[in-house]
Amino acid sequence: MDIPLSGRQRPVAPPHAVGAAAIATYGLLVLIIATVFAAIDRQILVLLAEPMRQSLQLSDTKLGLLQGAGITLFSGLAALPIGWLADRYGRRSLLAICVLVWAAATAACGLARDFPSLFLAAAGLGIGEAGLAPIVYGLIPQIVSARRRVLANGVYALAAIFGAGLGITLSGAMVGQLELLRPLLPPSWQDLEPWRLAFLAVAAPGPLVALAVLLVRLHPQREGLRQAAPSAALSLLPYSRAHGRTMATVFGGSGMATLGLAAGSMWLPIIAARHFGAATADVGRGIGLAYLLGTAVGALAGAAGVKLLGGRLGPALPVRVVGVGAAVAALAAAAMPFAPDASSLYALFGVQVAALIAGSVLVPTLLQDMSPEALRSRVIAVGTALSVLLSALSPVLVGAVSDLLQATPAGLLAAAAGVGALAFALAAGLMFAAERPYVRTVRAVHPELG
Repeated sequence: MDIPLSGRQRPVAPPHAVGAAAIATYGLLVLIIATVFAAIDRQILVLLAEPMRQSLQLSDTKLGLLQGAGITLFSGLAALPIGWLADRYGRRSLLAICVLVWAAATAACGLARDFPSLFLAAAGLGIGEAGLAPIVYGLIPQIVSARRRVLANGVYALAAIFGAGLGITLSGAMVGQLELLRPLLPPSWQDLEPWRLAFLAVAAPGPLVALAVLLVRLHPQREGLRQAAPSAALSLLPYSRAHGRTMATVFGGSGMATLGLAAGSMWLPIIAARHFGAATADVGRGIGLAYLLGTAVGALAGAAGVKLLGGRLGPALPVRVVGVGAAVAALAAAAMPFAPDASSLYALFGVQVAALIAGSVLVPTLLQDMSPEALRSRVIAVGTALSVLLSALSPVLVGAVSDLLQATPAGLLAAAAGVGALAFALAAGLMFAAERPYVRTVRAVHPELG
């Protein structure tokens, strides 16, 4: 006989649902931490560029080669084979290996004694980070349920971007406080220059992050997705032939936007130090604050765009938002030579960040929707490769133009602004041209989304 219960009985979630939610939350958190860790390791090379240049007697062209050919070029070359390995043999273990590689390369940057050794270390950093986007964007749909994928993409994108900005800010503060920690270091480290200590410090968490990645588990309902990849091992070429216009415009536009942002972000610490006499710690705080505020404003703008245009544009929404953002960023980059002080320069950089972030929070979903599950890491790797190879031109172009202008502070600022504004304008044009072919691709690959 049933016994009546007093009061109202609360619905209890099934144990498997609670477990799946915990798996997804942990997995998403680890991917965010890995992404932030990668951003800090990459940005510390930019933040410390000026003291490193002085210590190793590097020219602006060599600094450009370090950022371009060293990190970005090797990252682009490694992206596609890493994407193939991720689809074929598993994304988690490969991501853990990538974390260890870029952490070791970051430490090697701090131990470099000349440009060749520094270049090799930067190349290792680029190779290690090459798998980040192809693996993470392919892994998110496997650790969350299908109905939570878009939300998880947005949470990941925003948290990773905010975390990267916070990491840059903390890195700048850390550089200013390293001298206080020097007596606590091993004797062999106590005579190292501050910039070398900074590289070693940010590389230290690598093994722990790699271990956390290995402990990520797939969503119980998505476990079967791992079996799809081997059956479609040779289907990337037919996909590329059928949807080449979509890939060229979307990935080309993304690459040009990355090129434009790199023109400012990679040279901004050096410009602020040379042109306005800003200290390294102040530069880190200023850029980090601009990054954080720009991210917040961009996220709000992106949400407003989704609300106002989502129903009207449908699948084309993320492409349109990225295109409009690139056009706004072009105007902000063109205004940089007229900045009267470092704070104004940071503010204009923040406008560029906000304009691009408005669309960036939708980029994971954009990439997942245009690629089949079995090919996801490889398709995204193609985009990553094209994007980073284009952006690799940015530091080299800016450095070369600056050297032609005799490396004067005003010349470096003009070079960075000119390259950035042109790249953003091209990105906007490509994204506007991508709308129709992108919608056709989404409807062909995922008819349920059309």
